[in-house]
Amino acid sequence: MANPNTSTMYLRGVPRELVREAKAAAAKRGTTLTGLVAEALDRFLSIARTEMPEVLEPIADDLAWYEANKAKLLRRYRNEFIAIVNRKVVDHDQEFDALARRVFARYGTRPICMPRVVPGEEVVNLRSPRIVR
Repeated sequence: MANPNTSTMYLRGVPRELVREAKAAAAKRGTTLTGLVAEALDRFLSIARTEMPEVLEPIADDLAWYEANKAKLLRRYRNEFIAIVNRKVVDHDQEFDALARRVFARYGTRPICMPRVVPGEEVVNLRSPRIVR
């Protein structure tokens, strides 16, 4: 029977050497790769929880505005990235890089809310770091 408190995570593109080292580290600790990854994610997220409020503070009002107006934004900007400054959409694009270049050129390099407008919450795939030896 499946545990209702767990989920499945698939990771693609993880360097073989990193996986091999992680498996070896898990074995040395007497745990599974799943246990090692879950512990690493938990440790990272506990740090992120304490740091993120500071990082998100400059765009908190714009994030709140985005969530409050998401239904309306979905009708107009579905699957596009939007730039929000002072609770107003100032630019949008299918490509994040192009949008970021224009917005930072116009407003300077500073925190700017640039979410992708998708229903629900978007799943973000993070690539594993590469180990250079």
